[in-house]
Formats: sequence, structure tokens, C-alpha cells
Amino acid sequence: MEKELLHKYFRGETSPQEEKLIMDWAEASGDNYREYLEERKIWNALLIHYTKPTENATAFSVQNKSFILWKVASIAASVALLFALSWIWIISGNKEAGGLQAVMVPAGQRVELVLEDGTRVWLNSKSKLTYPTSFGKKKREVILDGEGYFEVTKNEKAPFIVKTHKYDIKVLGTTFNISAYQNKLSAFETSLLEGAVEVFSSNNTEHVSLTPHEKVTEINGTLRKDTISNMEHLRWREGLICLDDEPFDSLMKKFSVYYGIDIFIKNNSVSKYRCTGKFRQTDGIEYALRVLQKDVSFKYIRDDDLNTITII
Repeated sequence: MEKELLHKYFRGETSPQEEKLIMDWAEASGDNYREYLEERKIWNALLIHYTKPTENATAFSVQNKSFILWKVASIAASVALLFALSWIWIISGNKEAGGLQAVMVPAGQRVELVLEDGTRVWLNSKSKLTYPTSFGKKKREVILDGEGYFEVTKNEKAPFIVKTHKYDIKVLGTTFNISAYQNKLSAFETSLLEGAVEVFSSNNTEHVSLTPHEKVTEINGTLRKDTISNMEHLRWREGLICLDDEPFDSLMKKFSVYYGIDIFIKNNSVSKYRCTGKFRQTDGIEYALRVLQKDVSFKYIRDDDLNTITII
């Protein structure tokens, strides 16, 4: 296998045909598999510098940034390829930026990191977490745009606060999941597994407290509390997209985020369908669409130049 093509795949720039070629090659023999892993280890050590200034920075300013390519996890993949590696870019802020740094997750990837206080965080595709290099004595505050799963280290003297574009979540030490994509997924949702959390709006007009196995969802601009009936949707940390009576339109929004592609629906009849089942992110969007076509009547057109899929 040409190294140039492998590097293109690691950068996430390959076409579906090229991805299939690499998967078939890696699966063909143990030597190919080992060569793939060795090349990815080498790629792992690369540093990619980036100097373009950010636009419309919120709550902080970051200067003199560098992107560090970092291997964070190995995840199970499809039958065709029984492995995949997750990567992140870390933007390091300087002292003048208050010691802030941010983690941005590429489309189709997931990352795991440990914060300075021992809190473990998993981030889903196209998510961004901004956090300080060290927390203060009175509070621990991070900013999330996307989906994150938190196992917060308990500290009664310093509450842990996750700020999102609409609501903030305050905890002392607990395990919970937040979905709060600012631009891609409009629905805000927080699910609590252990401990207790408080969810409140930035202007303090809404306030909801959760106990284990409860969730709060934004519906028509208002927070609604409910019991978690199915934990499967939290298995995204394993690379699984789990659906439980998911509206087709909502699923396409998720696919758009997870795979970094714009999806347009021109077939209005698909809106009536609701989907249940599981996909692996590493299977790819076209595989998922082909599976859906067995139960949902639609066709699609993919434009790699425009990075779009149109459901017809």
C-alpha cells in the first residue's frame, strides 16, 4: 500500500472508494495489518502547526496555536476492518490567554482525555472542549460545543461547571452525558448516570435538578425532565450510533455531524419513518444509508466535490 494514500486516509481526505481499498488491503493479511499499525504509529508522532487566527472566539482568546496529532484510543470497527484509531488536535493557549486550551474532534472520530483534576472526558465527533490548564480553588469550569461524557472527580469545595451555548450544568462529582451542538444539532440534552446535577439557563430563568437515570431535554425552548428508558444512546463512546425509534430527519442531522457532511432531504415521505438499530461509525455513512434503504424507500446522491448527500 502506498504510504501517501495511507497518510491521506489518516488525514480524513480519502474518498469512499479509497477507504474501501485500504480496508480490504488491511484485512487481506497479518503483514498488511501490522504495516498499517506501524505507519499509523509513525503518523502519531507528527506535529502539524497552524497559525490561522480563530474567528468569533467566545469567552476566551487563543494565540500562537499549534495542532498536535495525538492517538487517544483504539476502537472496534466493522467486520471488514476490526480496528480504528481516534485522534485529536490540541490547541494550546499561551499565558496571556489564561492558560486555556481546546480539544477539537474531527468528523467520525472520538477522543478521551483526563483533565488536571482527574476528571475523565469522552468527546464525540465534531465536538470542542475548552478548559484551563489548571483549575481554580473555588470552581472548575469548562466550555463544551458538541457531545461529551463526563466522569467528574468529586470536590465539594470546587463545583464542576460545563458551560454550553444555551445551558450550564453544575456538579460536584458525578457521571453524566451532555449533547449540546451549537450549530448542527439543535436539541440540548443532559443524561445523568450517577450523582446529581443542576441544569440552568445562562439568565437563570430555568433550573432543573436531576437524580440518577433522569434526563433533561430542550423541547420548543423549554427544559423537560424525563426518565432514561434506554442507555444505548450513550454507547457512542464505543463508536456505536444506537437508534431507538429515532425520526429519520433527526438521524440525518446526527449523520451530518458524525461524518462531517451536509445532508439535504428532498424526499418528504421519509419524514414519517422512525429508525431503530445500531451502526458503527467506522462502517461509514454510505453503509448506513444502504442498510436504511432496506426499510425506508429513498435514494441518495453523493457529491464528493461539494461534500453533500441529497436524499431523493
